[in-house]
Order: sequence, then structure tokens, then C-alpha cells
Amino acid sequence: EVVLRTGPPFKMIDIELALDGEVVSRFLGDGLIISTPVGSTAHALSAGGPVLGQEIPAFVVVPISGHTLTNRPLVDSAQITYTLGILQADKAYVTIDGQDTFAVGKGDHVTIRKAPVCFRLVKVPGHSYYKTLREKLRWGTAPNYQNEPNLG
Repeated sequence: EVVLRTGPPFKMIDIELALDGEVVSRFLGDGLIISTPVGSTAHALSAGGPVLGQEIPAFVVVPISGHTLTNRPLVDSAQITYTLGILQADKAYVTIDGQDTFAVGKGDHVTIRKAPVCFRLVKVPGHSYYKTLREKLRWGTAPNYQNEPNLG
């Protein structure tokens, strides 16, 4: 996962997204998340992105608090190159896998592409991807209002 986001004083960032060199859109808001299917159930999901099957060779692009209603999550091929151009930002940061953070600024570009190496996921019998999602996200369960505080 790669996150390009604004920093203090937390004003909007203006990002241009190009796929294989073709400008696709501009995003104004708090930032942009580019995620693999494995990372799509973390930060990207909490920002309104979709859940992707782990075997899909794709990236998901999710705006963070977008300033326009027309910017929506985008899913596209992992075989192409994603370039994020910073058109305007007082302070901005790019974070890779939630670990390494680098300061970037107006005029900088962040290029994202599929790594040349692959890894295999361990599959534990009885613990499927969707079973884990059902349990953690409580998919298909009725709301439990009994333990909710009475705010009225």
C-alpha cells in the first residue's frame, strides 16, 4: 500500500493520477491510497474502498476525504504503472506499507508499479479469506443495539 497524504497544516493536496502515462484524473482532498488486493482490507477499506479478492492482479486507488463527489475508488490492472503528480501541497508525505514515510512537495512524482518478485500466501485449512472477513467485519450479522450507549 502507498499513501500520499497531506501534512501539517493539513490543507488540501491536489494530486494528478496517470496510468501508463495517460492522465486519468485529479484528486483534491486529504490524499490518495494505492493498494494491492491484500492491502485493500486495511486503510483503503476504511477510506471507502472496495474489498478485492486476494488473487486479483489489480491495484485499487482510493481518495481520502475527496473534495468532489465525482472522485470514486478505481480498480485497474497491476500490470500498468501508476504515477501520482503533486500539483499543489503545503506539506505532503508518501508512506509505503505503513512503515517508511518520505516528505514530498509540489512538482514531485511518485511512481508505483508491481514488484518484479511474487510471494505465495499461506492458506490455513478452515480459515478462508472470506471467513476471516465475515468474522472481523461481522458480515451478515444483525446489529447488536443492546450494548450501545443511550445518547438520547
